[in-house]
Amino acid sequence: MNISPIPDVLLGDSFTLLKPSSSGKWSETVIGNVRVERSGCISDYSSQKARDNTELTVWYDCVKSSPKTDFAAGMKIRYRGETYEITEQKVYLTDRPHHCKIKARKIGGEYSD
Repeated sequence: MNISPIPDVLLGDSFTLLKPSSSGKWSETVIGNVRVERSGCISDYSSQKARDNTELTVWYDCVKSSPKTDFAAGMKIRYRGETYEITEQKVYLTDRPHHCKIKARKIGGEYSD
């Protein structure tokens, strides 16, 4: 089975992937030509400060996105001033990987355009 890549018109975003290293520092890699969907959400309306539960869904095309990399839960994403922790990643494949869907939840920062 052959699946077409994600259309270019949907792949105009980029983000910085933060990977933990054995030294305890985070390495940074800019990942380009992806689709990022941000959904804002808050909870705990009754408390003094509402809890920000903003999430990202990132679509990484295994042919068109770059550079080639692997994603894992626990890595971090920096996107438009906010930092997110990857909570889930799923690889879609036929005879080889086609694209990845990455879910991440906000852990800090302020959104900026």
